[in-house]
Amino acid sequence: MLALIVSILAVLVSLGSLAVSYASSRRSHMPVLQFMWESGQGGIGEPKWWLVNVGTGPATNIVVAQAERTSLTRGLNGEQWFNPVLIPSIPVGGKLALTWLGGTMGLECGLGASYTDAEKYFYTTKCGDDVSMFFVGLHLPRWPLLKLNGSKAVKTWWGVEDLSGPRWSAVSERHIRRRRWLPARFGISRRLGGWADPVLSYRPQ
Repeated sequence: MLALIVSILAVLVSLGSLAVSYASSRRSHMPVLQFMWESGQGGIGEPKWWLVNVGTGPATNIVVAQAERTSLTRGLNGEQWFNPVLIPSIPVGGKLALTWLGGTMGLECGLGASYTDAEKYFYTTKCGDDVSMFFVGLHLPRWPLLKLNGSKAVKTWWGVEDLSGPRWSAVSERHIRRRRWLPARFGISRRLGGWADPVLSYRPQ
């Protein structure tokens, strides 16, 4: 009986060590993106919004979108997101100018970014009213990154000059089919599942 208890304890310790090692490995290459406003004071450049990687790993498959408002919480929670833009990967300590947002600090909308790490796990950053929140998992809409029905739902950053035209690819909760088998902390989907992964729950407006 004692031998059995010792064996069970040894197995539990091994599993705990594996879990700690896995979590440590994930944290060692976890990207964390933050929205930053640069006023351009002192004559150094024009005022603009930036997306900065303050994490420990590169951020890839980054989609930046806007919302009329954001609750700054996990999930969509009644938020409607629109104008998704695909931008290049951002290395650790790197940043990219979000020039299409213009040079106005007060955008009167929320900002969000969904992105993945090297293992294709999703992360999300939401920003609104000068408050920024970071979440593990996808808590923005899951737009297709390639063509859907012959057209692209997500524009590329070099093809967006400004936001003077109509909104595109608006998505709200009614367009999303929640993966109920996933823990809530992982949001809509845990993995990217492939660059050309079809998004059957998305319907263009």
